Amino acid sequence: MTPIRAALRHSLPFFSAVFLLAVPVAARSQSLDTRHAGGLLGRPFAHILREIQEADSPRKRVLVEHLHATLRFNGQVIVEDSTVHFVYIGPAAHVAVPGDLNGWNPEADTMQRVAQTQLFVLSKRLPLAARCEYKFVVDSAWILDPINQRRAIGGYGPNSEVCMPLYRPPKEVEFRPDVPHGKLDTLSIRSTILQRTHPVFVYLPPNYGKSSSARYATLYVNDGGEYISLALMTNVLDNMLADGRIPPIVAVFVDPRTDLRDPSTNKRMLDYTMSDSYVRFLAEELRPLIASRHNVATNPARTGIMGASLGGLIATYAAFTRPDVFGLSAAQSPAYWWANDSLIALVANSPRKNVRFFIDTGTIHDAQEKAYKMKMVMEEKGYPVHYEEHPEGHNWFNWRAHISSILEYFFGTR
Repeated sequence: MTPIRAALRHSLPFFSAVFLLAVPVAARSQSLDTRHAGGLLGRPFAHILREIQEADSPRKRVLVEHLHATLRFNGQVIVEDSTVHFVYIGPAAHVAVPGDLNGWNPEADTMQRVAQTQLFVLSKRLPLAARCEYKFVVDSAWILDPINQRRAIGGYGPNSEVCMPLYRPPKEVEFRPDVPHGKLDTLSIRSTILQRTHPVFVYLPPNYGKSSSARYATLYVNDGGEYISLALMTNVLDNMLADGRIPPIVAVFVDPRTDLRDPSTNKRMLDYTMSDSYVRFLAEELRPLIASRHNVATNPARTGIMGASLGGLIATYAAFTRPDVFGLSAAQSPAYWWANDSLIALVANSPRKNVRFFIDTGTIHDAQEKAYKMKMVMEEKGYPVHYEEHPEGHNWFNWRAHISSILEYFFGTR
């Protein structure tokens, strides 16, 4: 996603009157009440559109009103096999569907008006296990889908969400009151190297400290506040520990903001773009401080770093340049395109380091091309690298769904 598109994606106001249809055909009889449309949605959507198109003007209006009422009644999206039908009903000159499917480009997917109506339609095919996020642009206004009750909260607020029939949400992110929960130790770290102060949240597993001889594996997490609030990573840690899938570990969530209340203090564009100063801060200031406060292992083979997008870029760079500190590195939808693929070239043209890598990416306008390129380079150099692709986009719901894979790859007990 270009910086301009990323900025446009969330910066405009929301209002209602847009509808996305998407529920499996086989499930319609169970999940759709068609009484308010006289059975209108009991047939393929193409048949519904044809009836509207062929009706006279008074009948068109009645059919569209019935469709509108049915969509509002059901409050969900409709999928026919692998096709999603986007529908807008309301006055407009131009309607488009920016989202994961087109890199959030407001000009890419324009909806077509059904003649002599206020009904606009766009149909798209998706993988059967896909999940994607979207908004609508009605003339110049960006809006949420008010009928679809599914919402995905991202770094810039909510988006509407569509999940295809074979998509399965991750159970690991759910809060379970019946399992022991770790606690967060909140620190404020003054960095001489960076010349600023950052908040750091240290996850301590349940029963931490009861065995004085224990040395805990450690995972440093870039974009730490969002991995806690949006990716729900503390839930994932609690649940996987309770299920015996990983041993107790300490997770260090490093936030790029100097003030959590002020987004303008976010330094990720400076620190995460292969900054040697940021890597020095992690290795020479933060890690010794964590080791002085908590009973953590200092062996690189038990010390990892992870992040998403630019956070994945710096996670890879930090492990590559400081394998004496980080022997494990996970990158989700990594921004390996940065500076003309310079990190990919660096890995390709340098001696192999003693690091295990994890890379995952979405396949819907995400980091797939460069992630796969880096994976191939790493394998050619002899690195142990675990690689995954998922039919999702560049967003926190994608990343949080696969934290469990990272934890199991690095620390799994099975």
